[in-house]
Amino acid sequence: MFTKTFTFLALLATAAFQPPASAFAEPASEARNRIDFDVERSEEIENDWATAVLSITHEDRDPAALADHINSEMRWALEIAHSAEAVRVRSGGYQTSPIAREDKIVHWRASQQLIAESKDNSVLSELIGKLQARLQLESLGFSVSPERRREAQDRLIEAVLAAFRARGELVRKSLAFSRYEIVHLSINTGGTIPVQPLYAAEARALASADVAPPAFESGTSHVSVHAQGTIELH
Repeated sequence: MFTKTFTFLALLATAAFQPPASAFAEPASEARNRIDFDVERSEEIENDWATAVLSITHEDRDPAALADHINSEMRWALEIAHSAEAVRVRSGGYQTSPIAREDKIVHWRASQQLIAESKDNSVLSELIGKLQARLQLESLGFSVSPERRREAQDRLIEAVLAAFRARGELVRKSLAFSRYEIVHLSINTGGTIPVQPLYAAEARALASADVAPPAFESGTSHVSVHAQGTIELH
């Protein structure tokens, strides 16, 4: 009996000292005076960064001989590529797959990619022309270099914040409030990176050593900054 009475009194004491739920609730007037909106600013930036993907593909009945051929060709390509100034070079994917006929493996196919990037289109074009003696050009991609993209985003952040403040002021005036304050604000950067694909037929044609180096038209990229937030009117 003593234990039950003590437990009941403890529960009453706990309930007595709990603050009402309304103490944690946001005042209805403040919640009612909050407005959400977003703004965006963007620029078209000239692409100054080119990425070329080339590859070597070969088939052989002997997997060891196949790997040796791919490795030898790639060593040649990397040596040529590393001699080019202002070009960033790295190895790409390496794939080996069996070729079967009537459920029996008859030979093997292997391929490896080489990726070359540069801000100098003329240098990259000349390098591609040399590598096409043994490699195929799979694709060309053009984008804004990281440095130029950051510069554009810094400008756009200033512009989008000014636009957000102006939009907040417009809302305040339209609703006849005396002032507003920013409750929440997030800034997101984005943009599209155009890619110029090279189709299989074009790649086979460009694989000839007699073909002149490709001419580049880098185009532009869309760089944007988006601000989304909440203001509170007073």
